[in-house]
Amino acid sequence: MIRETNEKDYKEIGEMQFELQKYFSEIDQTRESLPYRNIDDAHCYMQKMIDDAKNMDGKIFVAEKNNSIVGFIQGVIIEHKRGDDKFYDLSHAPSKEGWIGLLYVRPDHRGGGMGQELLGKMKDYFKAERCTSIKLLVLSDNTSAIDFYKRSGFMAHDLEMVMKI
Repeated sequence: MIRETNEKDYKEIGEMQFELQKYFSEIDQTRESLPYRNIDDAHCYMQKMIDDAKNMDGKIFVAEKNNSIVGFIQGVIIEHKRGDDKFYDLSHAPSKEGWIGLLYVRPDHRGGGMGQELLGKMKDYFKAERCTSIKLLVLSDNTSAIDFYKRSGFMAHDLEMVMKI
């Protein structure tokens, strides 16, 4: 079942956030991603994720199975109106973007469509809010996530390049 999050979910989401950051730190070839020092760091990050959702017209949804949270997605909305940013206006059309901050499904629940359900719920929310696109950033070393997003209809748009010196 996919539903909007509530305060009772935060502990489990924090644990998943801890797992996710550990994974990022293991696959990031630049070694810029660090694991959290402890679960409190994950809860601190999670609080920022909650605050961003509240302050940026966003949502956090959870996937629940057998009374346990097995995944979550967080998204926010960024609107670019003509006149808000003179330099943006020079090279971009006005837009209302849905941004996915994080999407995570516990490894033992992957492959069963839970990620697609979470993504679908967020997509429905963004559509209802009249967003013109959905965007996200994904670590280039996270090939399984890139494959998932491509299968879901996303396409590469920008590519950030890094040179370690």
